Amino acid sequence: MTIKQMIQENNRLRERMTPANRDYVEDVIIAVRSTRADRQQAEKKLLEVASDVLKAQEAGRTASQLYGEDPAVCARSIADALPKRKAIEGAAYYIMIPWAAFTFLFLVEAVFGLVAEWSGYAGEPINRISLLALIVLAAGSILLTELVTKTLNKPGSDDGSGKPKIDLKAIGVYLIILIIVMIIGFSMRTMLPVFTVNPWVSLVIGLVGLAGLRFIFLRRG
Repeated sequence: MTIKQMIQENNRLRERMTPANRDYVEDVIIAVRSTRADRQQAEKKLLEVASDVLKAQEAGRTASQLYGEDPAVCARSIADALPKRKAIEGAAYYIMIPWAAFTFLFLVEAVFGLVAEWSGYAGEPINRISLLALIVLAAGSILLTELVTKTLNKPGSDDGSGKPKIDLKAIGVYLIILIIVMIIGFSMRTMLPVFTVNPWVSLVIGLVGLAGLRFIFLRRG
């Protein structure tokens, strides 16, 4: 099963649990997913936990009777037994996010610049990219990705619908951080340079970015 399929199956199993058992399993899920445990193996184990709890429930036992009173202790023992993701993955992950954002930016710049060039418009503003924009794009892409990832990693709502919860507090924190970054960058706008990039150069940078995503970050094995 893929990670997505295991998550969906886990959601379905939790829908059949009692509120107490569901709360216990969801506490374990949140704790395990927040560790450096290998994602594939972690979801496989979490699915096994959900299945075992459901079987125990049908036999008249609770999750706490099966795995212990404290779900945090249970989650820690599970995570400790799982293989860990390589440390380089963490750094590569946070490099990949702005890399992808910059790739998209330069490809868009190339398209607009070339269309403008072919239509006879040679205005410089279309081809200008500020360092401030790059800083905000890098910070914003990381914050947005973190927000989406944390939201999707949360188990389904208490009614067992399996739909991810919207964490308004997390959204607020990320927005505040992004605004602070923008304010700092804006206050330095007179000190930060603005570059004029030829659309063909933007296209080359974008294509190199795509190649990097494919062969550096997304390579298999």
